[in-house]
This record gives sequence, structure tokens and C-alpha cells, in this order.
Amino acid sequence: MRIRSKTICRFFVAALFLLLLGLAVEGTAQTTKPAPNYPTHLPYSFGNFVWWSDDELRALLKKRIPGLGDEIETTSVAVGRMRDALKALLKEKGISADIYSEEPSYFGSARDPEAPAPSIQFSILNPQILLNKIAWKVEPENLAALLQADAHWGEEKPDSAFGDWFRRSRIKEVLHQNGYLDARVQISRQPPVRDGNHYQVSLAVSVIAGPQYHVSTITADGGPLLTGRDLSRFYGMKEGDVPGRYPLADLESKLREFYLHYGYADVEIKNQAVLDRVHVTVSYHLDVIPGPVYHLRRITVENLDAKQESKVREMIGMKPGEIYLDEAVMNLYHKIADEPLLKGYSFGFGPKRDNTANVIDLTLSFHKEGGESGESSVTIK
Repeated sequence: MRIRSKTICRFFVAALFLLLLGLAVEGTAQTTKPAPNYPTHLPYSFGNFVWWSDDELRALLKKRIPGLGDEIETTSVAVGRMRDALKALLKEKGISADIYSEEPSYFGSARDPEAPAPSIQFSILNPQILLNKIAWKVEPENLAALLQADAHWGEEKPDSAFGDWFRRSRIKEVLHQNGYLDARVQISRQPPVRDGNHYQVSLAVSVIAGPQYHVSTITADGGPLLTGRDLSRFYGMKEGDVPGRYPLADLESKLREFYLHYGYADVEIKNQAVLDRVHVTVSYHLDVIPGPVYHLRRITVENLDAKQESKVREMIGMKPGEIYLDEAVMNLYHKIADEPLLKGYSFGFGPKRDNTANVIDLTLSFHKEGGESGESSVTIK
């Protein structure tokens, strides 16, 4: 998979962390885990088919499409067949609709664990399905004003299943920031009502906040590169505090970038919270599992002539056999901007890891700026 150029600050995060810790450790940087190849099959989901529950809609579709399971092929034929079946179901209700499908843009593990899993989502483009009103039921009642004051609930905006996840996530975020770590949220829809050329849907949101927690203890082991180091200045909280939404997340991010900076491509950061429901306290412990250091096995340069390729290999400053240096690739973006031989060029890069040998094969694919045209992942029929 090619990774396009973006503003990347991994090196600077690691350098800042080094400076704050007062460390001088010899080593080099490493890349993040490459995304997998695009799958041939994916689950499917529904955005705003408000006349049915997901389970009801799946059952109806499986009756209409022979052999349909819980995944479909990621081909235009399979996706088109699903859109046609959905249009037919709506037509039986007297609704002529435009259906669009949207493919997921990510497949990695770095996402909210409560977010919907990557899937091909089908939604109604026309007629519009709008959120009308939200009826709140909050326990304890004094937290209702805190939640309702949030400006992101989307009334009078297009409604979708993703919106439900966002609302649940946002409600929990607001409550967690105030120490309510056992919060439960349920969202249910009322039957849609036609309003001119669109439909309106109202929601019932039920929230049980539970007790308010406070921090009991915080510990962090920085791993082999930071043995014995006091990391408490990066905790962002102390014992007795009400924990926020993502306690120790800033330290976790700094440690991850720090270890990537020194070649640990498989580094894992375990950030564990343990609730004591009897005493209504929470303790936090963070561990670093570094994994192996990766070395560069080979570099492949694509779409340049021999003279340009030679210049690129010189400028990247990383040779086979050396520890893989991710910031060398990042720095190359800046270097080629000042190199006459590569004027107007940019590149994507694809680091492919061999986990058995702990080596990386790096491909640099060059192109003229403005010479590529991306294809949209959204199709409408």
C-alpha cells in the first residue's frame, strides 16, 4: 500500500520527548505498521434505513439475494446488486430513493473501540432523512443540563447510524471527563414521519451515568529505553483527581513515537484501567512491550531515471543492513524540494515488513505533482 505525503511530526514528537526526559540514547527511527491490502470481501451496514432495524433489513435482503451472507464482495457488481435490492424494498413502501454506497477508509487497529467496524455502508441520498428532536432521560437528573448543553447532537441535520455511534461516544466522553466511567447509553428511534419531500425521525436517548470515580493510583513503566525514569510529569493527572476521557493517552502517544523513533516497529503500549466499584476509584498502569528492532533490507525506487534514482539513494542516507530510519523518508520530502533533478516530484512510500527476519523492504514510488487523480470511494446509483 502506498502512503501519500502529509505533514508528519513523528520525528519532532520523539525529539521533544527526548529533550523533556534529558536523554541521549543512540538509535534510529521506525515506521508504523503498514495497512493491509484492500480486502476482497467486507461486512455491509446501513446508514439511514429508518423503517427497519438492521436485523430486519438483513433478513429481508437475504431473502432477495441468493447466497447473501454477512459480507459482500468489494466489486461494483456485488455492491450494485445490494443497492438494487434496497431500492426495491423502499419502492414497496412507495418511496423512490437514490442509494449510495461508501467504502471504509481505514482498516487498522488505531480507532475508537466503540466505533462501527469497517464496512461498506449503504445509505439513502434522497429523500433526505432528518433528525427531528431528541427526548432525553438522564439518571441522575442533574446531569441532563450538562449533556443537553453540548452543541453536537445534530437536530434538523441528516440522520444516520453513524450519528447514533457519535452521539453515544460523545455522551460517554462528556460523562467520562466528569468521572462517570460506568455510564450506559441507549438510543432508540421513533417511526419516521413524512414532512414534504423528506422524512423526520425523533430519537429517545436514555442515559444512566452511574457513580463518579476518582483516581487511586497511577504507575507507568517506560520499558527498556527508559528504565527507572520517572514519567509522572506526563501523567496529566494525580491521585484523587476525576479522570478524563483518555487518561495517560498523551504519555501513551509520546512513548509510542519515542520507541518508533528508535526502530521498534512492533512496539505495544498497554494502558490499563482497573475500576474498584466498591470504593468508586480507578487505578491506571501503563506498560511498554517494545518488540524487536527492524533493519532495512532493500530500497526500490520507481518511475525515475538512473541519475534521479542515484540522487534519491544518496539523499535518503539509509543503506541496506542499517536500522530502518523512518524520519529519513520523512526528511526526503523536504530534501527533494530543493533538488533541481527532482523539481516538481513527490512520492508515496510503502514499507513492507518481514516479521520473521525483522527487516523492511522500502518502495519509493515517484510521480509528478498533480499527475495523479484519486478515485472517489463513494458511488451513487
